[in-house]
Amino acid sequence: MAAEEMSSVRRFVCVVLVAVLAGCSDPPTSAPVETRWAPAFEAAELGWLLNVWGPAGDDLYAVGGRQSDGLVMHYDGRRWARLSLGLDTPRLHWSYGFGRDDVTVVGDQGTVVRWNGRAWSPEATPTRAPLWGVWGASPDDLWAVGGTGDGESAPVLLHRDGAGWTAVEVPTLMRAGVGAFFKVWGTGADNVYVVGQRGVVLHRHGGRWREEFAGVSGDLVSLWGTDASHVLAVGGRGNALVARWDGSAWTARSLDPLPGLNGVWMRTPDAAHVVGVNGAVIRLDLATLTPVEEPIATVLDLHSVFGDASGRLTAVGGSLGSASGPFVGVAITRLLRASE
Repeated sequence: MAAEEMSSVRRFVCVVLVAVLAGCSDPPTSAPVETRWAPAFEAAELGWLLNVWGPAGDDLYAVGGRQSDGLVMHYDGRRWARLSLGLDTPRLHWSYGFGRDDVTVVGDQGTVVRWNGRAWSPEATPTRAPLWGVWGASPDDLWAVGGTGDGESAPVLLHRDGAGWTAVEVPTLMRAGVGAFFKVWGTGADNVYVVGQRGVVLHRHGGRWREEFAGVSGDLVSLWGTDASHVLAVGGRGNALVARWDGSAWTARSLDPLPGLNGVWMRTPDAAHVVGVNGAVIRLDLATLTPVEEPIATVLDLHSVFGDASGRLTAVGGSLGSASGPFVGVAITRLLRASE
């Protein structure tokens, strides 16, 4: 990192810390210390962190970086450390996999890199557009989504089978102006959802993709679920938007005045953990779509949240509203309560 940028990052972090100390209330004193949010690792000078995920509690990945410098952090159950991939990548956006020897990460410029348990290797894709999300039912049945979102280019939908990545034709969308898909998630090979710009939702069922209407017009940025009848999509650039699929219909709600939401994770079908702009962390009752805000742990934007098998919740993000930098990261963690 250049000295000038390093200085800028440090000044930014100081401002953030002052804001947190001066303007944020303390967590309730009755809350057990271990269930309060605390730093997961020192992330400020690493660049943005855009996703956290892992196949086990002692095998977690946090990915991000700067425009021309991709970053992968790894947690082995004792500490977080930056991985040397052995190759150059631009900023990385999302990760998913099937175990300790099979992890796929996607990012800018159509980038896909894959870990096979021994080494990281790039995989060729038919696009140079940014890839924002990846999910799959099996190692040879992966979906990646992306797009520039500029309104002039089509959204990107890619599929990986045993032979490699190919572009999949997007069905004609009734919703106009969609230039990007942001995330993909599913419960199996024939039940896959994609969400994106202007509230678009695609659903793959019966071997084909079709558009569904979730009842929102703002961007849907991410989604997660526990089964085919409990799926939650979140987004909104100005005010928070959520859309719930209950197995038969979508129900949408604005959570105004909460800010826009970026990430969601669910352990049970009853509640979701959701993060967003300005350090927003909420627990959402899935039956009523009622939010409960948690005490603020950062004023930086949070982009992804994930609960691992050890019972720990981790959220990552950064100064995401500053497209030209400084690229400040943040990573926070706490234990999951039994009821969550």
